[in-house]
Amino acid sequence: MIVPLVWAGLLAVNAIVLLALGGDALEVLLLAGAAAGAAVLAVLMRLRGGRRAAPDLSPPTVLAAVAVAGLVVGAELGPWLVLVSAGALALALAGLLREGLC
Repeated sequence: MIVPLVWAGLLAVNAIVLLALGGDALEVLLLAGAAAGAAVLAVLMRLRGGRRAAPDLSPPTVLAAVAVAGLVVGAELGPWLVLVSAGALALALAGLLREGLC
């Protein structure tokens, strides 16, 4: 519930800054509309209530995601990052195999 509200606030601040700096009307309206949509989503989430699902936390999954991102960025930054990311991905896959998820 708090995340969409914070996101709406950030989008609103961006819309105000863009308006102050003389942005086009369409750009300002797009940002303001996205902020309003996120705020409506936060209100609907608050009204719905209910229980939050407990996340299934898996550190190897997070490491695998960071490693894949590192592989993509490493294509631009050089082979050192590709090698480090490949090692991290191998470690993450070993962790996933250990958890029985892969």
